[in-house]
Amino acid sequence: MLTRAQINRAINDKIKAEFAGIPIQSSDVEEGFLRPSFFVSLETRRAESEQHFLYRDLTCRIRFFPTSENQYKEEVYNVQDRLEQLFGLNFAAGNQFITIDAAETDVYDKVLHYDFEFSCVESIAVKEDGDIMEELVYND
Repeated sequence: MLTRAQINRAINDKIKAEFAGIPIQSSDVEEGFLRPSFFVSLETRRAESEQHFLYRDLTCRIRFFPTSENQYKEEVYNVQDRLEQLFGLNFAAGNQFITIDAAETDVYDKVLHYDFEFSCVESIAVKEDGDIMEELVYND
């Protein structure tokens, strides 16, 4: 099963490869963090399991804090364009390719907000142990 940690790691690895030298902060810090930096989080919008399948709808939220709070537009636009290309259609996580359903990007309070939604469908069939049933003979 593909875990949220594996998905998060795959997203972080793509960001690290594209934006070498810009750290990804791992905790929710409101003050005292490095600039520029990224924050990445996953949120589950819906999870539903059936007998043999697990469906999950998730949202990835990427926040980019630019180098300067006063002169940020050009840097933010550059990062915005690169994130749109990086997560345009799909990304690999574990042994799966995850298709991105929708993406939304905007700048709020001088911080770039890039969110994208995706779904995961996985087989969760439990492998049964034991002997396979053979021909059954019964008396009338």
